[in-house]
Amino acid sequence: MAALIGLSPSSIPLEVVRSALRIGLPFFAVAAIVLAAGLTSIVLSRLRSRDRLLRWLGIFAVLYAVRLFVQNGLLQTAIGADREVFGVTALVLTYIIPIPYAGFSRELLGTGWKNSISLWFHLQIAFAAIAIAAAEFANQLRWTNLANNILIIGGTLLVLLHVFSRATVDASIKSLRWPLLVSSVLVLLNNIGLPLTRVDLEPLGFLTLLAGLGYTASRRAVLRERKLTEVEQELATARNIQSSILPRAAPRLSALNIATYYQPMTAVAGDFYDFIQTGERSLTILVADVSGHGVPAALVASMLKICFAAQRDQDRKSVV
Repeated sequence: MAALIGLSPSSIPLEVVRSALRIGLPFFAVAAIVLAAGLTSIVLSRLRSRDRLLRWLGIFAVLYAVRLFVQNGLLQTAIGADREVFGVTALVLTYIIPIPYAGFSRELLGTGWKNSISLWFHLQIAFAAIAIAAAEFANQLRWTNLANNILIIGGTLLVLLHVFSRATVDASIKSLRWPLLVSSVLVLLNNIGLPLTRVDLEPLGFLTLLAGLGYTASRRAVLRERKLTEVEQELATARNIQSSILPRAAPRLSALNIATYYQPMTAVAGDFYDFIQTGERSLTILVADVSGHGVPAALVASMLKICFAAQRDQDRKSVV
């Protein structure tokens, strides 16, 4: 590391190196863990369930991990980075990070009491755009940092109120209470300027929050995947039942060759056909297309099969 900044190893006091490693390496490890967790969540969110909770969680974790890397002194020294550029990058990320957290909260808890969570989400987006422009062009950091702290504190308290609400009955939300409380205390103390120790404990609070959010999102994803599997099994059963009501083979007539092909647009559909053969040279053919698609149309087609079968017993006259 010393060679990268143009100094000989002997010119750097050993205690300084140890202090830098003692402070920088743990944060670097936390950033690597958070980044891996975030990328994993994004990949999982791209599976067939398309779970938006995992997507918001992944974006939240990746942005936070990138900011930890950008703020890490070891990384800055190793690559010889411009600290001013890294500082601006970290500031931009600080304004953006709350957006996916608010998005996750809205996806998990809904729009909130009187659309409060949804309002917080849109306020974060609007503030990030204004604050980034102000920090970049006007160099106005005092009010933007103050407004950012207010939004973070307000949003954190808002989520806590919804999660600890007596009306909350979802077990996955209840499991988020204590991780959210621990992380919220650390974040709130950090944002109001009352750290518990000289070492920044916010990454520890974020890890606690990430574990709780990850458990909640994973549980929701598993339940959603299970429901999708059950629906697919029910559709497969419906498809088999519908196939069983279609004629197994076309009737044979001496003067007519009949071939059939049936391919529904969805798993089950309202398309239906049947035959009534009343003699060697007479045949009734029914072709029906029920309005709509899916299970409702298939049910109507099944009722049509029953009516047509009943007609077969009553009327043996041919209709071609």
